Amino acid sequence: MSWVQVVANRSNEDIFDEDADEMYPVQKEWNNTMRKRLKEGYRDGVEAGKELALQEGFNQGYRQGAELMVACGQFRGTLKVVLHVYAY
Repeated sequence: MSWVQVVANRSNEDIFDEDADEMYPVQKEWNNTMRKRLKEGYRDGVEAGKELALQEGFNQGYRQGAELMVACGQFRGTLKVVLHVYAY
């Protein structure tokens, strides 16, 4: 809607209306600000959740990999000793 149509529709209204709600623009700005903060909070929460899940997954995988490599290292060492003893 163009501003001309708005002015034409409101031509019978007093622009200096003393009874007008002065809090409307403030309330509207407050609602917009709160809506933005809610979206930002949601995004921050999702990002934090992703980071936490990623870190926990890394920690678990690192622990499992380290345990597996210790077992492989022990097996490899045992195998080298056995091969060395039976080679001579």
